[in-house]
Amino acid sequence: MAWLSEQKQNAEVNRLIGMLRNSDISKRNAAARQLIQLGANAAPGLVAALGNKEQVLNSLLQQILVRIGSDAIPVLSQALHEGMSIIQQEAASILGEIGDSTTLPVLLEALPSENYKLQMAAALALGKIGDQHALPQLLNTLSDSDPDVRIAVATAIGQFRMPNTYLNLADLLDDPEINVRQVVAQILGETGDPIVIPYLVDALYDSFWWYGREQAIEVLLNAIRNFGKQAFEPLSQAMSAKEPTVRRHVISLLAALKDPRSLEPLQMAFYDPNYDVAEIAAKVLIDFGQTAMPIFVEALASPNDWIREQAIVAIAAIGGDNAVSAIINMLNDTAQPVRVATLKALGQLKDARAIPALNEIASDRSDKEASRLARQ
Repeated sequence: MAWLSEQKQNAEVNRLIGMLRNSDISKRNAAARQLIQLGANAAPGLVAALGNKEQVLNSLLQQILVRIGSDAIPVLSQALHEGMSIIQQEAASILGEIGDSTTLPVLLEALPSENYKLQMAAALALGKIGDQHALPQLLNTLSDSDPDVRIAVATAIGQFRMPNTYLNLADLLDDPEINVRQVVAQILGETGDPIVIPYLVDALYDSFWWYGREQAIEVLLNAIRNFGKQAFEPLSQAMSAKEPTVRRHVISLLAALKDPRSLEPLQMAFYDPNYDVAEIAAKVLIDFGQTAMPIFVEALASPNDWIREQAIVAIAAIGGDNAVSAIINMLNDTAQPVRVATLKALGQLKDARAIPALNEIASDRSDKEASRLARQ
């Protein structure tokens, strides 16, 4: 009789699972509630139905098993240990959602599997459960040969928010796969812990991040931006990097800080031997407005013609009552590009105090370009 009762129960479970395919949502919900009520008795049938190609049905089966919770753990653990590959993966994921630490042994047993998808599912489940006893084996698996496994394990470790694991994660900022690097950078950025800032800034020095990889470097830059002004000191030190591309990225990060302390490293960058770096620094300094004006006024005395020209452009962009008086004498500069930049700047400023000097140049035809610009 017990055998007959079990047969009837299995038939009822299968009938209810079939109802989960019904187009009527109310009937699907009713079947799901009955399966949840059956609890452990429904678990074997639900697990056996996993791994099918019907995504909607599979999703419902997983949700029901999660709702059944600890009563489903024995069947899920057995499936993880003995089941087909696809069912093993789904069983691991469901155990992670249930979040019971008693499942650690079976998940840790699955972590070194030869099936990389099962490894990923087990790692992510361990991260969701959050039991620190899983950390040693997770840390060992960070060096797995499969990049997708390394990503899953790093994601899991990141969920623990344990500072003593951050250096292990930072090792993957040098990973041979850029996808792994990006995920780890994002994970470290999301920790909010300033101890990871030097790891992220150091990664900027590696051209593998930015040479032909605009999307990848943006992930790294965003991770550093997450720390705001806490990143100032490491960034300031990075302004001495030999590679101009690194210095350009650092300037963009300093610009986002809007921190007055950035004025000094940006002033140094304005005199950078790489003109691209210097030009970017000038644009960032302009955003500081009148606070940066003394930097550009001082640059008017530079022996470098290009620096003087850029300083004039910057002063005109900033404007203000003292802008004309700062650049008016540059009309007598020895370099033609500087004189031309001064005339254009005065036209931009539209300050009547410049008219006498402009009239004098306008009437002098010895320099036709200057005369024309002065008249304009």
